[in-house]
Amino acid sequence: MVTRRRVIQAAVTGGAFALLPSGAGFGPTRLSSPTGRTALDPEGIEKYRVPLVIPPVMPQSDRGSADGVDHYSIGVRQFRQQVLPPGLPATTVWGYGCTEDSGTFHYPASTLEARVGRPVQVRWKNELLDRSGRHLPHLLPVDPTLHWANPPGGTGGRDGHPTFRSTPGPYTGPVPLVTHLHGGRNTEESDGYPEAWYLPDAVDISPGYARVGSFYDLYKQKAQAAYDVAWGPGEAVFRYANEERAATLWFHDHALGVTRLNVYAGLAGFYLLRGGPADLPEGVLPGPAPRTEDPSGGAVTRSRS
Repeated sequence: MVTRRRVIQAAVTGGAFALLPSGAGFGPTRLSSPTGRTALDPEGIEKYRVPLVIPPVMPQSDRGSADGVDHYSIGVRQFRQQVLPPGLPATTVWGYGCTEDSGTFHYPASTLEARVGRPVQVRWKNELLDRSGRHLPHLLPVDPTLHWANPPGGTGGRDGHPTFRSTPGPYTGPVPLVTHLHGGRNTEESDGYPEAWYLPDAVDISPGYARVGSFYDLYKQKAQAAYDVAWGPGEAVFRYANEERAATLWFHDHALGVTRLNVYAGLAGFYLLRGGPADLPEGVLPGPAPRTEDPSGGAVTRSRS
């Protein structure tokens, strides 16, 4: 008997879905899934075959370092990646990457390298769209009966707990996103507040849908006033002052009611804040740290200088 627990175990492999088209003939046992596709049985997948990825450094945007600020343009896209061992199918995942270089999109994301006392400004873009500009549905089943972002509720029902007269199916509309820097000491407009989510700028969003969360417009105005920066459709611009101690931080999606699912789908990456009096001296930790010119994925073998 296939239990709910077994379906979830089969669906989440290495932090993302390992879903196959119906009828795919691969070695591990296939289990049925609520989405109508088939999922690999994780007990049939050989463990510890693939080395852990060492994420490369996230490249800056074309603006680079200007006016004492490091600028990034980072999007969220859907793609296929070899997460499972060689010989098994690629996995459809979501990931962050530099919008000016499609080759940088990866799960887990490339690492943002920051320095104490030097601000970082990121234009976070929701690019969960197909090639025709239509919205992509979630990779995982979204329960619309929760207290969540609820775009179908419109401006009056967003960020609420919708009610239904009968049990609804999973939500299949455009996916709300907003990125949070976990552990960062940031002002509210750049915090990635759960109710400051935004949908992708898709061509097929129903007219009655709320396209942004209930705090999005307020924080958009605050960012405009504080940093003279405009937010476009399907995006938000956050600035991180980096005034705290050196630390290992991470960024992830934070949208109300779907944070767990969005992180499962692949939306997570490191943010390493270096420098200042609290940082460790060179050589204490294994290294050296990756740099932007280092190749993706492998160990850094650059000699110290």
